[in-house]
Amino acid sequence: MSVRRAIGLGLGVALGVSLPAGAARALDKAQCAAAAEEAQALRDAGKLGLSREKLLTCAQQGCPAVVRDDCARWLGEVDARRPSLVFGARDPRGSDLTDVRVSADGRPLADRLDGSAVSVDPGQLHLRFESAGLPPVERTIVVLEGQKSRLVEVVMGGAPPASGPVAAPPGRAAPRLPDAAPGAAPGASAAPGERRVSAAPWISLGVGAAGLAAFGVLQGLAQAEYADLEDGCGRTSSCTEAEVSPTRTKFVASGVMLGVGGAALAAAAVLWLMDGSVEPAAAGPRVSAGVGPDGGFVRLAVPLGL
Repeated sequence: MSVRRAIGLGLGVALGVSLPAGAARALDKAQCAAAAEEAQALRDAGKLGLSREKLLTCAQQGCPAVVRDDCARWLGEVDARRPSLVFGARDPRGSDLTDVRVSADGRPLADRLDGSAVSVDPGQLHLRFESAGLPPVERTIVVLEGQKSRLVEVVMGGAPPASGPVAAPPGRAAPRLPDAAPGAAPGASAAPGERRVSAAPWISLGVGAAGLAAFGVLQGLAQAEYADLEDGCGRTSSCTEAEVSPTRTKFVASGVMLGVGGAALAAAAVLWLMDGSVEPAAAGPRVSAGVGPDGGFVRLAVPLGL
């Protein structure tokens, strides 16, 4: 064999060996890039579980450094956004159940309950809990993005019977509870002679008392200021409008408060008398007001037995 032919065969063997290896390296880079693109699209669509699988592919050492670094960073972001659930099941007595299978929209999530968290995609999930010998339990929830270790617990086997009224022995009628007074809460009975009054008279009474109290305060202040004016500028009849106006305003306001308070007390009395669903059991509070030498006053008398 000539030297030229030997060199040609050597080059051919070298090319035959190197070309497939180069093609394989190019294919790996293409797969890494495709996995990175698919992972971003799945992530933006909210399919974080599938996106994570693609990111694990392009984050491997065989991928280019630029793609590998981006995929590793995106993988951490997806793990932070992906929520997780912790499933629990109890029987009607409150005991924990472990031999329970859980699925979401037909996809298995857990074959047994051991208290560990299960990662899921955010959004609405239709969960189904199944255990041998017990009817399945279904529940629909909405899982929030980033929500970690949310507890989803169900009761399997039916709820315990609710406590109800005790049945009477055979041949004996059940005791009948006394009827509650109209407007009273269920199960409540009115005591003999008890007075039940609607809220309207009390509200009017409160407004009247407040009006009379305001009248007394304003009248007292006005009387004190009037006395000061009489001892001062009133002796020389030199009082200005600026000096007299505040006192006049207090007198007018006290009159208004007296009218409001009196009208409210009158309305309270009318409402009290018109309330046909009540019977007086005790005297109600009494409010009186007046004007004395030292100013206005309000007196409120409340019986101790009210």
